[in-house]
Amino acid sequence: MKKRLSKEGNGGTILPSPPLLVVLGLLIFFLAGGVLAEDAEGDRGIKVGDAVSSRELKTQGGDTVKIPAEDGLTVLVFWATWSPRSQPALSLWEEYQKSYQEHRITVLAINADHQNMEASDIGKVDAFIEENEIGLPVHVDRNLDLYNEIGVIVVPTVLFFHSDGELIYKYAGFPTSARLDLKEDLERELGILQEPEEAVEVAAEPAYAPKNNSLLFYNLGRRLHEKGMTHKAQERYIMALQKDPEYGDPLRALEGIYFDEGRTPETEQQLRDLLVRSQLEQLVDRIGEGEAMVLGKEKKADPMERMKALMGGSPLEDEEKAE
Repeated sequence: MKKRLSKEGNGGTILPSPPLLVVLGLLIFFLAGGVLAEDAEGDRGIKVGDAVSSRELKTQGGDTVKIPAEDGLTVLVFWATWSPRSQPALSLWEEYQKSYQEHRITVLAINADHQNMEASDIGKVDAFIEENEIGLPVHVDRNLDLYNEIGVIVVPTVLFFHSDGELIYKYAGFPTSARLDLKEDLERELGILQEPEEAVEVAAEPAYAPKNNSLLFYNLGRRLHEKGMTHKAQERYIMALQKDPEYGDPLRALEGIYFDEGRTPETEQQLRDLLVRSQLEQLVDRIGEGEAMVLGKEKKADPMERMKALMGGSPLEDEEKAE
């Protein structure tokens, strides 16, 4: 995007037009942490549950790295020299690679500076690696082939892959909460996360014994759902159902999302469409078999109700009495 330079007018500075300011504001918002990145993805690239083909990538150190790795978890970290959040993201994943090396984790940093990388651009990448003492293997995505195939929107972006190539996790941006979020999610995928006692009690001894790690994805969905992250929770519920279509709790939780404002023909059709898109057509007829599971953040108290509680009565009632 070309910058619009400010011009000196008669006695003042001509500022960029408001639409451009809005665009710049959104751009800064993305770079600050990628908070909107997930909503902006749309249909671009692959999604969680899709798979990438196996390939070998050359690193700047001259080695060859196969992705996904034949064993364990593969982590790709897309970054760029011009992204201020990339350096702390790379440092964090270098730390994680050392801390969790006994759990079969392969981390590869994918540079995505530009579509066309000249020799001078490669030199900048090498200088960045040396200056910031990046110890991770780095592959330069010279034509952004992998970047576009996967559908990365913002850098840095982190992705987890199973050894069969399945994308199981995507985290766009690097907000202030990233260190805690990524550590928790990584340990969960590695199967070493110590869940809080409350979370264990919620899912302890279910009436139905889920198969194929379906319970793992369901529990993750519940945690995201309770935090109000319904979009991410929905993805985990779908993955839980794909692992074990007979497990009913994820479907009840999806109903809780879609029927939160009431069950209508429109919301029911939306849920039906989601199941069909997710190749879970056999579950369409099971919608409504049980009670929808409503989760999410507690709503803040209404200001008028709060005032009523503090004053021992309703302000509106007091005004009516005064009249």
